[in-house]
Parts: sequence; structure tokens; C-alpha cells
Amino acid sequence: MVVVVVGLYLISTIAHLYSLFTQRRTLYNLGIGTLLLGFALHSVKLGSVFLSGVELGWGRWLSTLGWAILFLYVLVYFRYRDIALGGFAVPAGFLFEGYASAFPGAWGAGSPEVQGYLLAGHAVLAMLSAGAFFLLFVAAWMYIVQSRELKSKRPGIWLQRLPSLDVLDDLNHKTLYFGFTFLTTSLLLGSMWAKSTHGTYWSLDPAKTLPLVVVWFGYGILLVCRATRSWKGVRSAVFSIVAFLAVVFAMVGHL
Repeated sequence: MVVVVVGLYLISTIAHLYSLFTQRRTLYNLGIGTLLLGFALHSVKLGSVFLSGVELGWGRWLSTLGWAILFLYVLVYFRYRDIALGGFAVPAGFLFEGYASAFPGAWGAGSPEVQGYLLAGHAVLAMLSAGAFFLLFVAAWMYIVQSRELKSKRPGIWLQRLPSLDVLDDLNHKTLYFGFTFLTTSLLLGSMWAKSTHGTYWSLDPAKTLPLVVVWFGYGILLVCRATRSWKGVRSAVFSIVAFLAVVFAMVGHL
């Protein structure tokens, strides 16, 4: 059950963050629905563990802390019908519940099933982030080409075939958001798997970890700069192209 709970919290986290950063209600119902379902299952599992009388451990206390945060947020949501607070509460609940699965004990941590799902989740989300960054790479090239076509005195055929700059810029922003979210979550799940399997949160091999950290910081800087509107247009597109080349090297080094 812990795997299902973590998965539901992950979906709710992505939906809440999307609503928080974009101020759109596109994923509103998905975020609330997956949160309530995950919270119900979490409550049942946590109650059964406490009633079992098994010796308390760090995993159970982390899970309880995550449950308490989400419980208070659910109360706030039903009172005010606003999910802004959820952009912080739900990711915290996901992190505490996820890392609870990395500790041995009654919560089911250390089992081959939990380890397998954590590793699979890490791999799938890494591929999704790579796919999103590839689309961002292509859209960035399209933006640069379209920008040059508009400035040219004799524009070519691409002016009519490519989307407008506004559409491409909006696509770049959304793709960057999802790619960075997938990458961040993939790194977290990888850390959970490492703790559950090897007893440490992170590999000490710099050849495998350093490229991923560089890529994460690079896209994080781009996301912050776009959010503050200090980087837009061609500058953002060029950075996206360079960052994707870093993604390719990072994946080759990590694998």
C-alpha cells in the first residue's frame, strides 16, 4: 500500500505545483482527488501500524509527520477552498512519506517490492524529464528560427509554418516546468531507493552524481529566471539548447 500512497501523493504534488506556479485550474480536481484518496489509504495504513504494537522507528514517525501536515492542509482546503497552501504542504507530505519508505521497519521499507517501485519510479521519471527537455530543445530551436524570420527583410517559408513566438514561449515555459518537476522527483526517488537499498541517500561516485546535479541547477536557474521574467525570448532559448546538451552527457555518464 505504501507504494500506492507515495504514487498518489506524487501525482497530487505535480498538480498542486502546476496550479501554484501557473495560476490555472487545469489540474485542480486531479490534485485534490489524488490527495484525498492517498490520504485515506495513508490513514488506514498508519492506523494499522500503530495498532500492531511493533517497535516504533524513524520511518513511522516520518510518515506520521507527513500525515499530520496533510491532515491540516485538508482541513484548510475544505474551509477556504483554496489550494495555494497545498503547493507547499503536499510536496512536504510526499517527501516525508517517500523517505519513510526508505527506513526499515513496520512501514514496509527495505522490502524488494518497495525498492523495486522506487527504482522503477526513478527511471520512468528520469525518462519523462529527458523527453520534456528534448521537446524544450526543439521548441527553443523553433523560437530562434522564427525570431530570425520575423527580423529578416526577406522571410522564408518557416515564417508561416512555425507557431508564433508567443505560442513557442508559452510552450517552452510549460515544458520546462514539467521537465524540472520530473527531474527533481526522479532524483528524490533515486535517493529514497539508495537509502532503502544501500543505507545511504546518495552515491559517492562523482562521475554519476555530479552531472545530474549540474543539470538540475542549470534548469533550476532557467526556471527561476523565467519566473522572474528576467530571461525570456532568445536568451532563454539559447540556454535551453545548451542545457539539453548537458542532459545528454549527464545521462551517458549516469548510465
